[in-house]
Amino acid sequence: KQWYQRRVRGASRARSGIISSSIGVIEKHYNAIESARDELAKKMRVYKYQIRVARTAVVVCTFFVICYIIFETAVIIVLSDSDLCQDGVVAYYVSYSHLMLFVNSALNVMIYGLMHRSVRAQVTKILCFTKVRQNASS
Repeated sequence: KQWYQRRVRGASRARSGIISSSIGVIEKHYNAIESARDELAKKMRVYKYQIRVARTAVVVCTFFVICYIIFETAVIIVLSDSDLCQDGVVAYYVSYSHLMLFVNSALNVMIYGLMHRSVRAQVTKILCFTKVRQNASS
């Protein structure tokens, strides 16, 4: 009888050791998973920011190319034939093309304002004379 009780007690100690070591391994894996999740969330925030910056750059460059093409066509028309330059339509087009270069600079400010949340919030605050909620992360 004593021999059996010692064996049962020893087995329960062994089981409790196995269980506690298993729990330790599970906790270690859970912590590793949480750490990986936090790291992935951080990378996703950086990735989303990079996408926003790239999208803004593409939009700004697209508007620049459009406005610059208008100016370049006016230059090509003026340089190609001097008889066309005496026409009023070409003079109007050249003036319009110069204006488009200035409009491009004004558009850049508006594009940045529309594409960035913080700028949009501050412009709304200024124009509407209201308080804008600040994000906890700002």
